[in-house]
Amino acid sequence: MTSDVPEITIDLMELADLGQPLKLAFELHRQIRAQLGAVPLRVPLEQIATALGIVGIREYDTDNFEGTLVISDGVGAVGLRKGMPSGRRNFTLGHEIGHFAIPSHRMVKAKFECSTSDLRRARPKDKWEAVPHEERIEIEANEFSAALVVPMPEYRAERRKLSKACDLEQVRVLARKFDVSLEVMAKVYVTSADELAAIVISKDRKVQRVIPAPNFPYLGLRAGAPIPELSLTHRWPRPTTIGTVSEMRDVPTHAWLEKRGRVEALYEQVFAQKNGYATTLLTVDMNEDDAEDDDRHWNRR
Repeated sequence: MTSDVPEITIDLMELADLGQPLKLAFELHRQIRAQLGAVPLRVPLEQIATALGIVGIREYDTDNFEGTLVISDGVGAVGLRKGMPSGRRNFTLGHEIGHFAIPSHRMVKAKFECSTSDLRRARPKDKWEAVPHEERIEIEANEFSAALVVPMPEYRAERRKLSKACDLEQVRVLARKFDVSLEVMAKVYVTSADELAAIVISKDRKVQRVIPAPNFPYLGLRAGAPIPELSLTHRWPRPTTIGTVSEMRDVPTHAWLEKRGRVEALYEQVFAQKNGYATTLLTVDMNEDDAEDDDRHWNRR
């Protein structure tokens, strides 16, 4: 909740020349730190919205959108679908704030209605110029929101309090602390981890999304692909394990990886969730050129 956070102000002139989503989010964090000393772990989104010029945030009992923004005479009003979990609600609100804060979005549209698919859009690895403009602005709003709701200096401070080794329980703890969804925290977690890690989100033993760290070995998985039969994820989720996280286990590299390459060992951990969902953490040990003289990880597991 934001009621315990002192009122904040935003210098809009400092935002005027910042068109990139990440730079806008970082500048908002900078101004909040200047006033409060640190960005609260539960980022005060409502106060940020008000300080930017959004005059109202209302919830609607609807299936027509996840979030909507209407701009008139330089001020905005946000609508959110009623009943969202708080983590998803926060990301959606951050997304609509992004549409309002990013100058190029306001120049072309005065009304945004954002669906579930809009909130899952991600930047392609290449051919950004070929992405339709309507999709681009949704991707940029997602990038802004992800950066806004998990301020990295505060995240790193919380991460250092935990074990250095990757663990799905840490993702759950951090998601609760920052009041974001498991998926949003998963992206931050794997991209900032010291280990090479990837997270796979599945439902009914079929892949929904894959979130790999840069340089993670190629998994070759697409949405809708079956979970590999040799994996722990294929057998762990069952009625008695719902809500639990497995131990980290050594699994055959070919259970998940399309090409082994320099991978010496592959480890897997699973969080079994309700309604057939599962979140899987994968980490690898790589064979370095001087592996014979490198004994840092001989007892890693």
